[in-house]
Amino acid sequence: MMSFSISSRTLRTLCAGAFVAAAVLFTQSQDALREITRPIVLGILQASGVHAEDKGDVMAVGHLEVPWTRDCAGINLLLIMLALAVWVNREEPVVLKFWLRVVAMLPAALAANVLRVLCLIGYRMIAYPAVESPQTHYLLGFIAMVPFVTLITPRAGRPAFHALLETLHAAAVVALLAPMTGMPNGSLLAIAVVLALSQCRVRQDLWRWRLALTVLWVAAGAAVAFMNMESFWLPWLLCCPLLLDFKWLFSPVGILVMLTTQSMFTMQSWAPLIGWTGVGLALWSWVKKSPPPADSSPLAPTLPAPSLQRAVATGSAFCFLIPFLASTLLAIGQAGWKPPVTVESRSLGSHGFEVRLPGQPENIALVCYGAEGKDRHHTMQVCLKYRGTDLTASPENPAVYTDGDHWLREFFLQDGRLIEDYPAYLKSTFRPGSDPGVHLIFIAPMASGTPQDFATSSAALAASFHQLSPGSIPPRK
Repeated sequence: MMSFSISSRTLRTLCAGAFVAAAVLFTQSQDALREITRPIVLGILQASGVHAEDKGDVMAVGHLEVPWTRDCAGINLLLIMLALAVWVNREEPVVLKFWLRVVAMLPAALAANVLRVLCLIGYRMIAYPAVESPQTHYLLGFIAMVPFVTLITPRAGRPAFHALLETLHAAAVVALLAPMTGMPNGSLLAIAVVLALSQCRVRQDLWRWRLALTVLWVAAGAAVAFMNMESFWLPWLLCCPLLLDFKWLFSPVGILVMLTTQSMFTMQSWAPLIGWTGVGLALWSWVKKSPPPADSSPLAPTLPAPSLQRAVATGSAFCFLIPFLASTLLAIGQAGWKPPVTVESRSLGSHGFEVRLPGQPENIALVCYGAEGKDRHHTMQVCLKYRGTDLTASPENPAVYTDGDHWLREFFLQDGRLIEDYPAYLKSTFRPGSDPGVHLIFIAPMASGTPQDFATSSAALAASFHQLSPGSIPPRK
């Protein structure tokens, strides 16, 4: 009969990983801090001489009306910071000091979120009428929480820059992962990312190779940015040569897990078969045989000078900002999408427009969103879930979704073609440098008809809008 044991170190890593995965999954749950953060932000603005007024779902700040969403309230940031506190202290004894570090994240998250919201408001006041891109939103959250998390990062007898690099890396990964958990197979993606993150620790072996590969890694990041392949950002971060275990990466388990950290791969209907196989094998390998600590091997005699190590680590840490900044920087000067002049439209801000087509029924609304920067659009479910609205597919017609009160259906205009589902849109935009196109969302009250009626009407309206759009290509027969 087979017997095995699991070390306390491995068990702590498994528990910490489970906590991180659960935290990032619950970042899309209901708001719990709405009435705590907002009065503090209002008080600081008013004390600074800025006119600020609470209007329920929006906050009037000077000439701005800033929507107040559950993300502004800070529950996402709180969960992420709690997850990071547990993660970076996963090898510390679970004593009073450990719990004090975790509890310290409660006021820290509140302070970090207030700082982030004030920065977002300042950005909007300076950039009016433009609003921040999602990437800028995530970047400010990342920057706001890093100083607090680094304060509770244990050094465990290692150089300070080792612990700092690992903390910055984990913070960047988790900040990038959190908004993706609402996508199809998001739970699988979160678990795969946490498993890959567990293999990331500052390495002391093969330093010459790691230095050379770091240069290639930076070049790969630039290529991902210029080719608009943002689905590769998570795998790119996780493959930082200074942190990753090469032996694990090129093992069957590592290959399967790393494939599953690529969001476009994980969205496919057949991906769970491969992804859960990799996750199962990774967990089994941990239970069957506990790996030795990453730093248990003696240091190589050919290590570079500490100053060079710190310089490379600092450069790599700055590179962790690339996924958050690339799209915004490359989109500078880019003309935003606008509806054709032949239709009635009303700006909604943030590249969004409400459109009225000739013959459009009064009970059906159409909103269109141009791309934020050069990144492709998310699914309708992901976009609305991040704003606190959950959608479920209609059993009668899987293309139609409901929030309990309305029917919703999405289409895409991309490269002159009308695309009716997200997998087809992914295939169309997978080409490097492809135009992300326009996201169309039709909305109607559930009382207006059946899902099939709405699907038929919305498809006809989408085809009509497609024909009115410049450069439209007739649908394939």
